[in-house]
Amino acid sequence: MKALKNICAISLLLGATAFTSCTDLTEEIHSSVIAENYYNNAGEVMAAMMRPWGHFCGTMQVAQSPWSCNELSSDGAAWPQKGRHGYDNGDWIRLHRHQWIPTDGQVVDAWKKLFEGIGYANNFLTDTENIDFEALQVPMSKAQAQAEMRVYRAYCYWYVMDMFGTAPICEKIGEINPSSKSRAELFAWIEKELNESIPSLSESKTETYGRVSKWGAYALLARLYLNAEIYTGQARWDDCIAACDELAKGGFALDKKWNDTFRADNDKRSTEIIWSIVYDEVYAKGMGWYQRWLHYAHQTGWDLQSGPWNGLVTQPTFYDSFADNDLRKVEGFLIGKQYPRKVDENGNYYYDTTAEPLKGSEEYNGQDLVFVNYIKSMTEGEENSGARSIKYEIQPGTTGDMNNDWVMFRYSEVIYNKAEALMRKNGGKATQEVVDMINSVRQRSFKAEDWEKAKYTTATLTMDEFLAEKGREFAFEGIRRTDLVRFNKFVTTSWWDKTASNEPKRNIFPIPQRQLDANANLSPNEANSSMVRVAVVYFAF
Repeated sequence: MKALKNICAISLLLGATAFTSCTDLTEEIHSSVIAENYYNNAGEVMAAMMRPWGHFCGTMQVAQSPWSCNELSSDGAAWPQKGRHGYDNGDWIRLHRHQWIPTDGQVVDAWKKLFEGIGYANNFLTDTENIDFEALQVPMSKAQAQAEMRVYRAYCYWYVMDMFGTAPICEKIGEINPSSKSRAELFAWIEKELNESIPSLSESKTETYGRVSKWGAYALLARLYLNAEIYTGQARWDDCIAACDELAKGGFALDKKWNDTFRADNDKRSTEIIWSIVYDEVYAKGMGWYQRWLHYAHQTGWDLQSGPWNGLVTQPTFYDSFADNDLRKVEGFLIGKQYPRKVDENGNYYYDTTAEPLKGSEEYNGQDLVFVNYIKSMTEGEENSGARSIKYEIQPGTTGDMNNDWVMFRYSEVIYNKAEALMRKNGGKATQEVVDMINSVRQRSFKAEDWEKAKYTTATLTMDEFLAEKGREFAFEGIRRTDLVRFNKFVTTSWWDKTASNEPKRNIFPIPQRQLDANANLSPNEANSSMVRVAVVYFAF
């Protein structure tokens, strides 16, 4: 059983004490547990520490708002309207076409969930300032526990900075109407939090699995430095390389198969995962990959205990960017006629092509369900539109909550980050060292007989090809928008149903209107430039 199998159950224990924000809330409390009466033993301290990690279960993975804003605004995944399904107030359409506004549900929810995470971290840090961990026999030092919370908070703030540019920095509970900080100020604060926390973090990969180790902090630091020029105007390539080199001391290794990292037992199987969100279909619910991607007919055809939504699809141009012999394409997508899936005597899955194909129930009611690599537009999809991702393994018989842990950082990204920094230091040209690094990741996606033609050389690994290959390797992992912005491709490039624009303000999302209304000291960002404040309404961050 997973080491943190009770993560979500434990997280409920402090619900009354964890409603923290940067604004003043007045509400009638019917039941409460105050900090002074709660932290009486090691179990209660650890329960409090688990609350932020439990919050991650419903915040960071597929189709949750931070993920949606970053992936569904990019060139890989989309959620088109399919007949009478999937319009959802036009949120998905505006995300894809870069037409979002400060009242869009996904934008509002992303800000809210990220600041809720920050609030939970602040709650723990404040509550434990005067707690004697040794006296309560807490199974970790106070310094480590607080360092983990600071890195957790820094991760939330990295997302805020990356998505919104400017925001307040809240380090204590009860700060009222804090002022906005610039992106450069946020960057400096996040960098400080990580560097000050790293010495107190554990180097153990097993002890901290599902939380954060020293290596997870280095992974976040490398990502921070990789994008430093976007955030501050100053490149930090050498610092990125140094963070990657420190992380390499952690003993991580590439998984042998491209998809071992995403299997249902990835917590036991993968040697590549640096930092993950723990999921379990009973104890830590919320991992719903298959629900978002699969068609309704897969429920009975694949013996699934909860119905899929037939929502997410792969953009046709992105699917076409994979070579036909790329195992990430062959094994990672559903395309064509759909059949029941079975399990053989060795526990391996197979598609029963001798059985009756799965059937459509909307535009192709009663007809064979055939996924096609064609979608007319974001408003004119059909039930069979687009290839569907099965990157995360889907077990037959699973409930709506899968066992796969969500991968936040993996060793492949560290290799890519260092390789890109080296290329940029070399004028955008790949050295043999860089080629060898990228090929070490790419090789497992091709059969041995195909590799000679598939491998990169210093001539073929251009910056554009590097970006394309990174998109394929990290498809739907929540970082594509960040990469496209860094390569100056996010706004200025057309793809599928999104046209290029000359509006750099679209590189970030507008600060939600309700937050601007609630806090007179909160400054609009560039993406809010055409918006006007309305009457003040108090609302929590």
